[in-house]
Amino acid sequence: MKNLTILTMFLISIKVFSQDFNEKTRYLFGTFHTQNTTINGISVGAFPQFENKKRFVRTNGIRLEVPGIGLVGFMANGSLIRNEETDEIVNGLNVSTGTMGNVSFNGITLALATQSGTENNGFAIAGLWNGMDRSNGIQIAGLLNEATYSNGIQIAISNSTEYMTGLQIGGANYANEKMVGLQIGIWNKSKNTKGIQLGLWNINEKRKLPIINWNF
Repeated sequence: MKNLTILTMFLISIKVFSQDFNEKTRYLFGTFHTQNTTINGISVGAFPQFENKKRFVRTNGIRLEVPGIGLVGFMANGSLIRNEETDEIVNGLNVSTGTMGNVSFNGITLALATQSGTENNGFAIAGLWNGMDRSNGIQIAGLLNEATYSNGIQIAISNSTEYMTGLQIGGANYANEKMVGLQIGIWNKSKNTKGIQLGLWNINEKRKLPIINWNF
């Protein structure tokens, strides 16, 4: 009886979460300035909604945001990483001047200037700056990539993560808590390292060396 009660509560919680994103469904065209809606097709909008309540919006297809607040995101003081819960999901392609919100990107997200989200599963490409809490895939930026957890590849003038599993390529690469993989750059710095550093100056918890450094 106890197991049946637990199972029932679990199934109810799944249903409630699903309803958060599927109370309303739009086909072909819709706006992401809505709530509790799944859009199958193209969703459009300009700037995020700055509200305390969750929006629960899902786009299956193409999301277009022009203009986006990320167009001036380079003026942000500090980090673009959002340590918050996801309230919007994009499955497919996101195109914007710059998306900044509690968004999970599953596919490709392209920003003219800067973008930030809760999660990147695929390709996140920005003209200047990418900030993701979790990145499972590839981040490419003209200036800076940052993530709390990165599983994949970062390519930019500067790359920064707390926990890195994969590859960093840039002028300066940082893995502030743990690095498993490879850093290639002019300046490489990592902590709790299981991997190799290639660059003019390389720093890990064991030693500081030019050209090549390692720890396993």
